[in-house]
Amino acid sequence: MQPRSDCGLCQDHEPLPWGQEGEKEPFSISVNYDRTKLAQDDIVTATATMRHNLPKSANMVMVDLGIPPGFDLLSEDLQEYQEKSSKLKSGRLEQFRQTATQAILYFNAFAAGETVQLTFRLRAKYPIRMRTFQSRIYEYYNPDVRSVARPVLPSNPYVRESTRRQSANGH
Repeated sequence: MQPRSDCGLCQDHEPLPWGQEGEKEPFSISVNYDRTKLAQDDIVTATATMRHNLPKSANMVMVDLGIPPGFDLLSEDLQEYQEKSSKLKSGRLEQFRQTATQAILYFNAFAAGETVQLTFRLRAKYPIRMRTFQSRIYEYYNPDVRSVARPVLPSNPYVRESTRRQSANGH
């Protein structure tokens, strides 16, 4: 097992589930946030960009969007996208469901080379320091055809301040 270069805590990790830069996967997915400093009840807007990189269409595409701990997904954004995409031949959001850690999206298909961008909002329930859960995209009937998005570490001003205070006190 090779040490991971992105982890400063220890050397004994499995290989990362997301590919190296420039690696061509059947799908690609990224999730970006409009800001990373949040207080309680703040709303952050996230944009998930999903791309099908193969020269043939993919049917029944699943997307698991990781929901960070301490955040509520504002599901009306997914409902709005579902309504707007209802007449599309591909990239149509058929349905979605929520769990405590993810939103599971069911798309009818992705055409060859198609990119789908979905914007959704999250509300911070309380101030915490957290890392997002992974997001991934895959074919329902062929889950080995997939891509995983790198988790993101949004920051929180309350946590940084308490960390500074602990450091100043020698703890």
